[in-house]
Amino acid sequence: MTAPDSSEPSAAQTAQEIKVLLQQLRKSSKQRQRGSYNNASERDDALRLDKLRRIFARLVDRNELDITYRSNSDQSASAKWNQWLITQHDVFVGHLVDGIIAGKAASMRTFCGVIATTPVNINLQSNGDSTDEKQYMLSEQLLNKLLSALVKSKQYFDLSKSGEDSSGDSLVSEESMLTLFESEFLRQYRDAQYFAMKGINKIAMDLRASMDGDAKRSKGKDLDESGEDSEVDHKGMGIVAENMCRLLILLDYVARTASDLNPGDAKYLFDPPQLMDNDTEEDGDGDRDEEDNSEADDTESDSDSDESVEESEGAGRKRAAPSKGKSSTKRSKKTKLITWQQSYKHRFALQQAWLSTLRLPDIPTRTQKHVLQHLSNYVLGVCPSPLRFAEYFTRSFQVGTSKTVTKGSSSLISILALDGLFILMLDHQLEYPEFYSSLYQLLHPRILYTKQRARFLQLLSKSLMANSMLPAYVVASYCKKLCRLALSGPPSGGLFALALVSNLLRKHGECACLIHREGKREDVGLIEDVFVEEVDDLTQTRALESSLWELTALEKHYHHAVATVAKAVGTEDDKTTPMYDMEDFMAHTYKSLFEQEKKRLSDAKANKKKARVSLTFTEPDALFTKDDVFGDFIKCG
Repeated sequence: MTAPDSSEPSAAQTAQEIKVLLQQLRKSSKQRQRGSYNNASERDDALRLDKLRRIFARLVDRNELDITYRSNSDQSASAKWNQWLITQHDVFVGHLVDGIIAGKAASMRTFCGVIATTPVNINLQSNGDSTDEKQYMLSEQLLNKLLSALVKSKQYFDLSKSGEDSSGDSLVSEESMLTLFESEFLRQYRDAQYFAMKGINKIAMDLRASMDGDAKRSKGKDLDESGEDSEVDHKGMGIVAENMCRLLILLDYVARTASDLNPGDAKYLFDPPQLMDNDTEEDGDGDRDEEDNSEADDTESDSDSDESVEESEGAGRKRAAPSKGKSSTKRSKKTKLITWQQSYKHRFALQQAWLSTLRLPDIPTRTQKHVLQHLSNYVLGVCPSPLRFAEYFTRSFQVGTSKTVTKGSSSLISILALDGLFILMLDHQLEYPEFYSSLYQLLHPRILYTKQRARFLQLLSKSLMANSMLPAYVVASYCKKLCRLALSGPPSGGLFALALVSNLLRKHGECACLIHREGKREDVGLIEDVFVEEVDDLTQTRALESSLWELTALEKHYHHAVATVAKAVGTEDDKTTPMYDMEDFMAHTYKSLFEQEKKRLSDAKANKKKARVSLTFTEPDALFTKDDVFGDFIKCG
């Protein structure tokens, strides 16, 4: 901050200039409402907003404006001047919010500039630190206003007041505004990333609290009047959650380690203070293991806006042993880290932002697909407590398999939800006994036609082959269901199913009875198939009492590759024959199989070998048979 310069305009001149600019902005706002707003007016407004930003930035730099000081008891001239400036600054910010809601990129850039030029003081006295120099940080208040404008549209605000319906698409923030904010502001500064995640968490928690309050009031009113409970319909809430999810998905570069936040490598909007503590005892127990206290952190109010200072003794957090001949209470210098300089706090802020957002109701299906993918691919590997997302994955799977969702979307959401649960089971020791039953429910021919077919097949292969302790009844149920899938599915899916059945039978020898079971002599060798395909409970399928008679049918499949693999299932030598590489079968499609056949036939012709695929036994002389009504119309040759 600098001292006032004599060449600077006086307070009266500054006040008059602010009044004129705000009055012009109000006129433009009225013109916009009347429909007489044009491109020239928009450019003029952008210039006025930027000029106001520079004026207020100059006032902040001269210590004349402090947006955090709102005391009515102080009657000094400087305090009154500051209060008047705060009022005008709030009006100015309101115009910026309206511009962001309207999708104006100029308003977004100006608001980011306001945040960059309007810092707030860091209160270090409450932490026992004293410094001659004032330290500054980003204003959470301003950033939260920007985020609220970005994720909530004008239609949402009107809708919450009027209670009327509105089209869902009009409530969604423009993608260009989200990417502009992310690329030109969030991506650049580590402190902005941290406070943005905290801001999203606060917005989501406030929305949830308002919903709970409305529900309680509605419940009490209904019980007083009619004695019956009723639901409160929160229109547009899911769209706001969708916008927050879209913004969080863009944040795929959250700091993971201390090196990511090193002031020499990382970029901050306001440089964090470098503080040294000379009053910390070496043998004290002030060090805290953040990982061990992750569950305690989850229940905290998360209201660390004063940004308490944490102590750090290096990456290893190890205390040096006291030297001989010296007191065990020797004082040592330690580097103190502001909250947004700690990688754990960044990861925890990301986790809380996601958890609070995912608790909001009615997130659209189109967004749930992207959210589930992003959680599995990125968030679970970054957050300190990934198991807390198990509830959302479980709930998403239940929604995906419900009848209220279309079949295509149902399958896709269920696949992605189970994929996330499998990652939690494999990497984070989640106990989910219903996993294999849930996966079994998705084994349907339509699953082979979804966009996420390869992902489902990969999940199916990994979950079945990675676990050598599966009960025999589970393996038998999957083998039977996969063979049925090969019968009714496309050849590409049939090849994968048969290859996986072959691997399972060789990995679990106790299921060999499915291949070698024979019928009774009085029944002429026939076997009654007692397999119950309709049930989802693997203990009730009776698969172990059945046989894989489907392999005999598949040996006569119209596609020769399927027939070849079917003949080999159960006859392989476990010692000499390697298991199938399932990655090769996942890539098969109609197109790949067709191209493979074309290549095989062309290679046969090039080597002058007779192709073994015959389309007909006699060369036709007409398109239709002689007995056909159209037999005489079209003839060959």
